[in-house]
Amino acid sequence: MLLFAALALAACSGHIRQNASDWAETVAEPGTLSVMSFNVLLGGRPTGDVLDAIAAASPDLVCLQEITPAFADLFEERFAPVYPHRVLVPGPGVHGIGIAGRFPLTDARLLTLGLSYLPAVAATMQTAAGPVRVACVHLVPPLARFGGYDSMTDRYYLNRTIRMRQVRALLRHIESATMPAIIVGDMNEWDGQAALAILAEAGFRNACGVPGSRCAATWPGDVGFGLAIARVDHILGRGVDFRRAAVLNAGGSDHYPVVARFALMPGAP
Repeated sequence: MLLFAALALAACSGHIRQNASDWAETVAEPGTLSVMSFNVLLGGRPTGDVLDAIAAASPDLVCLQEITPAFADLFEERFAPVYPHRVLVPGPGVHGIGIAGRFPLTDARLLTLGLSYLPAVAATMQTAAGPVRVACVHLVPPLARFGGYDSMTDRYYLNRTIRMRQVRALLRHIESATMPAIIVGDMNEWDGQAALAILAEAGFRNACGVPGSRCAATWPGDVGFGLAIARVDHILGRGVDFRRAAVLNAGGSDHYPVVARFALMPGAP
């Protein structure tokens, strides 16, 4: 109980979610791009609220987790003209993942990261300012059950180890691409935990660390079971200059979406 109380206090300490329309209406600096991460809870409850949140925020690139075949169909029906470049891999349950953007996506790959039921999608986004490698991820939840591990403590430590392996596998892929990179998604960790620490050591910065950002807790969202207590959804970058970030007060999921605006850094590999 003390842990949850501390998390709730941290979630409420001066960080207020931003309305999606307010985010979109903020004047964008020339040469910047926006990205969103949204775990859509098995396609959304209801799906229309999720799609409305994406439309209101109007990101240049969106990373989606837990997309179902039905959600993918509705997304394409509504957003095909807006996001003509898509790599959607819908699946049952929590398995689905995908990215969609305004700019061409090349060299797209599905990455198992050693855990095939929670894959990642990676692609190179070809922007006017240059290419950027994008990885959309959904790391294993802290208490997911594998095999005979029934103890919550055992599951917690096992899954922490699995997340560390996932990000190390992801970094091996990222290092093969000599260009700026962003890693986006539901990472099932808050700042400073093991997998995020590995990414930080590899030079990835969290967009929510930019002064003036409005980054409250992202989980549970408005169809969750209570007060949002943890920011487990993240936008990380290397070779990019984050300008601002926010967690949006938008519905339809047990996660709130997170957005960020960035520019490519001159001379970045």
